[in-house]
Amino acid sequence: MSTAELADWARAAGVPAALLDPAALARIAAHWARVEETGRVMNLTALKGRAGFVRLVVDSATAARVYDGRSPAVDIGTGAGYPGLVLAALYPASRWVLVESVGKKARFVAEAAAAVGLERVEVRPVRAEALAATEGGRFQFAVARAAGALPVVAELALPLLAVGGSALLMRGPAAVEELPAAAALLTRLGAVVDRVETLELPEGQGRRALVLLRKTAPSGTEFPRHGARLGTATPRSENATALE
Repeated sequence: MSTAELADWARAAGVPAALLDPAALARIAAHWARVEETGRVMNLTALKGRAGFVRLVVDSATAARVYDGRSPAVDIGTGAGYPGLVLAALYPASRWVLVESVGKKARFVAEAAAAVGLERVEVRPVRAEALAATEGGRFQFAVARAAGALPVVAELALPLLAVGGSALLMRGPAAVEELPAAAALLTRLGAVVDRVETLELPEGQGRRALVLLRKTAPSGTEFPRHGARLGTATPRSENATALE
């Protein structure tokens, strides 16, 4: 896809025009070209071609509607580098940690970031739970795109944040319906819903919701949990043996 198409689609999806400078667009397009090329021999993503470009690249860019460039920032379950590498390109002064537990994907993302000149990106081949154990409370911003049920993703993201930080959960159109069931857990995680923005992707590629959470108090030291209790509202004292 061309950088001109990317710019047009991103503007139509509400990405601030000031972010869409030629250098940023060129890096994003170069990364997508690497994803498509490597995808011929490695299972990076099932999304291909024009539709894949919109649903991965343009969708990732829409996060810039609510991200203000604060760092350090973390992308949980980055996969082939989305949305983290797109946001790193749009905000080249920000520092990013991209978390991907699948080793071959993590290696690809690290090589791709270096190849397109994103020097402030670090890739961690670990699970978010493991990162929280060593770097909980470090980050100012966290994002997760298509990384699981909303309560699960919230529990993975919020312990990584400092108080005052924000977590962006990129969801499908049913996101508003997911929030009531997560309310009790969000309270225990020290977070409130800041806002929810909905948008339509170009080319008929679907409706999206951007759920922005704001951390107002520390998360409990038991978070994030493991196994079946991850994303549930069950207090620790009721089922302590469920930890793995």
